[in-house]
Amino acid sequence: MDILKSMKVFRRVVEAGSFSAVARENNQSQSSVSKLVASLEQHLNTKLLNRSTRQLHLTEEGQEYFAYCCRILEDIAEAEASVGQSQSEPTGTLRISATEPFGKIYIVPFLWDFLNQYPKLKMDLILENRYVDLVKEGVDVAIRVGPMKDSSLIARKIGNSPRVTVASPEYLSTRGEPEKPSDLTDHDCITYSLSNATTEWVFKGPEKTEKITVSGRLRASSPDVIGEATVSGLGISTMMLYSAKDYIKQGKLKVILKEFELSSYDINAVYPERKFVPQKVKSLISFLRDRFKAYENS
Repeated sequence: MDILKSMKVFRRVVEAGSFSAVARENNQSQSSVSKLVASLEQHLNTKLLNRSTRQLHLTEEGQEYFAYCCRILEDIAEAEASVGQSQSEPTGTLRISATEPFGKIYIVPFLWDFLNQYPKLKMDLILENRYVDLVKEGVDVAIRVGPMKDSSLIARKIGNSPRVTVASPEYLSTRGEPEKPSDLTDHDCITYSLSNATTEWVFKGPEKTEKITVSGRLRASSPDVIGEATVSGLGISTMMLYSAKDYIKQGKLKVILKEFELSSYDINAVYPERKFVPQKVKSLISFLRDRFKAYENS
């Protein structure tokens, strides 16, 4: 069987949602399209689609195979387009993942300019506060902040995210402002609940590095919630500067312990390991790196 042809048809069936739509596109009978997908299932020895009278649904195996199909077919299209010429303009669909607060504040505004710069490119943007499996979900590139957890992914640093220790003026007027990291043990500290490591805050001072175990009445899994709780006077927190910047400008938060630095986090563009990196991914990484550099210098 022609495996590439079968993959193309299978992808279009999933995208169109029916055999009949693909049959009309290709001037084929509906039965021939259905048989082609059935032959692919037989070749793979697995069921890809659950068929009903009016709807098609991907099986779990079908979802995984669909993601691989999209990646393989787009790689082939990129390779064919780049052979014999220097492809300066990316094409196809670029599927991007980022966490919601970071993505909304810093990635989304950049992406509008990116799309305007490359009019032949389409984009599928996923903003969710969860760990996305890039291969299984067919994501081309994810923007992630902090230490890398998956060694199978390629990471390209595009920026830097400093962290600051902050509290509201109201909290500080009531509880007093800590002068050194060890003073934090007498304060309510708001921590990130997705990692036990966040109850240990590490500060680099003029003379030494200190590790302080903090505690408080609130832990939260959302950086947005931590920011809002800190503004409300519930305690002291450490925040990414990008999250705290507007609050600081508005006078709702004050940076404390300025002489004691928190380690910054790298902002990485990550993508699955592959021999051929699509031009659309390269272009995005280069674009974001330039934008973050300009932002950090502003």
